[in-house]
Amino acid sequence: MKTTKMIATGILALGLATANLQALDTNERLELLEAAMIEQATTPAQKSAVSEYLANISKEKMELAQALRERAGATRGGKIVSQNNEKKALLQRAAALEAEAKKYQRVSMGLQTEASQVAQN
Repeated sequence: MKTTKMIATGILALGLATANLQALDTNERLELLEAAMIEQATTPAQKSAVSEYLANISKEKMELAQALRERAGATRGGKIVSQNNEKKALLQRAAALEAEAKKYQRVSMGLQTEASQVAQN
């Protein structure tokens, strides 16, 4: 009985330990897929589609950042210290999202100009 419990506990611990690694891998996989999409886009139509996709992601990230800023500005009952810490964390997340959105916007604009240059040639 003890052996079964130890094995079950070991499997559970291993599963929990790898669950966090999968979350990190998901973000990396998404970045790799986006990079592959950008590299594989050769025709003006493909570049335009990828550009539109990246622009939409940028827009979503900006909207989420704005929502976080609004949430940070709202007052909720509770201790001042915890409110200030939560506000600081929300503002940091909003700033990080805005930085990502600007990155997506730059890449989107670059693809858009490439697509228009290829179309003109």
